[in-house]
Parts: sequence; C-alpha cells; structure tokens
Amino acid sequence: MFLLRWLRRLIKTILWLIVLVVLIPVLGLAYGFLTTPALDKTPLPGIAEDAPPAQLAAKVRQATRDYQVPGQAAWLAYPKWAAVHAAHDYAAFVGKDQPSGFPYWAYVGHCWQDYATITRVTSARGIDILDYVVPTLIGTGLTIDYATQWAYENTVGRVTEATAGKRVAADIYQAKVAADYAAFLDTGPWTDFPYAEKRAGLFAVEPATGDDSIRTSERKLAFGLADTVKQWGADLGKSALAGAGDPSPPDIHVWAKGPVGEAARNEPDTLLERDLGGDGTIFVTSRSQAFTGMLLRLIDKGISFVEIGGNDEIMITVTAGAEITAPDGSRILFNQPIPVSPDTRRIALTVAVRKLHLVLPALAKAGAKLEHVYADD
Repeated sequence: MFLLRWLRRLIKTILWLIVLVVLIPVLGLAYGFLTTPALDKTPLPGIAEDAPPAQLAAKVRQATRDYQVPGQAAWLAYPKWAAVHAAHDYAAFVGKDQPSGFPYWAYVGHCWQDYATITRVTSARGIDILDYVVPTLIGTGLTIDYATQWAYENTVGRVTEATAGKRVAADIYQAKVAADYAAFLDTGPWTDFPYAEKRAGLFAVEPATGDDSIRTSERKLAFGLADTVKQWGADLGKSALAGAGDPSPPDIHVWAKGPVGEAARNEPDTLLERDLGGDGTIFVTSRSQAFTGMLLRLIDKGISFVEIGGNDEIMITVTAGAEITAPDGSRILFNQPIPVSPDTRRIALTVAVRKLHLVLPALAKAGAKLEHVYADD
C-alpha cells in the first residue's frame, strides 16, 4: 500500500512538472506579445534595388547545392544567439561580481519579448510549426536555467556569500568557466562543451588563504551537481542529434560583387565557387560568429552583396550607447537596454542585403558596434 501511494505521488509530481514546462513557452510568448509593439510590414526600402536578373538568379539556385537558406531561418536563429549573448553578459558580470546579483529575470523577459518579435517577422513569411520547435526549446531551457539559478543564488548562495565575505577561489574558477563557455558558444554547440572536465577542475581547486570553507564546499557541491546534469543533458542531446541527423549545411553561400577573389583570399574556411562575370562571384564560407567580422573586412575592401544564403534580407544586431536611427535600407525590429549594462542598448535590424555595404558603415559612424549577422540557423 505504501509503495502504491508513493508511486501515485511520483506520477502526480511528474505530471505537474510536465504541465509547468508546457506552460513556460505559453506564458513567455503571451508576455512577449503583450509587451512588444506590432511591426511595420511594408516592404523594406531598397530591397528591390539592383536585383540580379531573374533568369540568372533561378539558374544559380538550380545549379548550386544548398544555395538557398529558408527566408525565416536567419531570424529564427536569433533565440539561439540570444542565449549566447546572455552567456557572454553573465561571464562579464561574474568576472567581477557575485552571481546572486545577475539580473536573471530581465534576461528571461527579453528572451520572450525578442522571440515574440521574431515570430511576428517570420509568421508573415508563412508558418511551419516545426521551425519554431528549437527556438521554443531554447527559450524554455533558458527560463528554467535562469529561474533555478536565481532561486538558488538568492537563497543558499546569499547565505554563503555573507559567510565568506569575499569571492573565494572556487568563485574565481567558476567565473573563468563561464568565460570559457561563452567563448565556446561562438563556434560550437552547448552539447560539445566539456562539463565533466570543468567539474573535475572545480573539485581540484585549492582554497586560497583566508577562503571560507563553507562557501568553497557549497560552490563545489552546487556547480558540481549542475555540471553533472548538464553533461547528462549534453550526452542525451548529442545522441538525439546523431539519430536524427543534422540537415543544416555547415556553410553558407554569398553572392557578392567587387574584387571578391582578392578580398576573400586570406579568409579562413572560404572558397570561391562560381564566377558570374560582371554579375559578381559566389563564394562559400563557414557559418559562425567569424562570419560577422568577415563581412566587415570585405566591405572595407570594396565588396558589396547581392544575396546571402539566397536571400535579399538579413537580420543583424548592434550595440550602442544611445538611440540610433535606422540607415536607409534597414528597419529596427527591437531596441532595448542590456540588463547588465543599462547604458548600452542591443538593437536588432532587418537589412536589405544589397544595402548592407552602406548600412554597416553608417551604423559604425553613428557609434554602433556590430554584434552579429544572423546568417545561420
């Protein structure tokens, strides 16, 4: 009888947890849609300028494998990169402060607001519900992760902070791990991060002179458990991906004009694929954070762009210390202060690809720093 009652309670608890997890994206998106404005759906100015001949564009698509990236893919990549940006912000914060002070809920709120905006953009292009599965899982995972961290760091974490009176060696080690993790996400998936190795490093940390033993033990126990759970999740995720296969090509095709051969000669993971004479050149390059810096270098060398991933619109984010006006050929999607640095704003814009070589320098002149070009999914 006792075993039956225990089993019933376990099943009931599991069902409540499932309901809670399902409610997270429902409530998150409801909050996002209610707290963000409707978007301007008129055609983006400049998008039709200097369009390639229709017959040539069709030929390129037919002859070039994996040339066309679905139009909504770049926008739907943002939730993944929003988690990367949050990881960088967290690493910068805990590099000098205790994690209890990090504004976890502000990042959760921004996550769902931004996702709501992205959903507005992509839904106008036609909805395939499967396209939204991964971004929704990312938002749900970030919410659970940050809610759990907030709850722990502002209860047990606050107590051991007060006991220690300063950052101990284990705190400093975990701050370095946070920086390593953020840097890793720029080029690799979270499932490939060596959580078990970092856990072993944490357990090997020797307390510095004057370190509080309670804080040291608590940090090792808490983050050691977190690393164990994340390693399990990463192993499970890799197994699932291996079984399903990854349909996304690792590279992206860029149709550009100007001295492309000379400009791209020393760019890593870049291959010239098709010379179209006076209509430009198509090259293939890797999808990663490095692509963002590469575009800036190419523009400096006189390159302009016809299509990126087969599309004539692209999304970018910039950071700026003040409000900016969208240059000709672009439109602001959202504009919000970065929670850990309220004097700096993260601004997302949709940009006509054939205006990109003008928009990026104009933004730089206005004091904005390019953060990411969303060419990947």
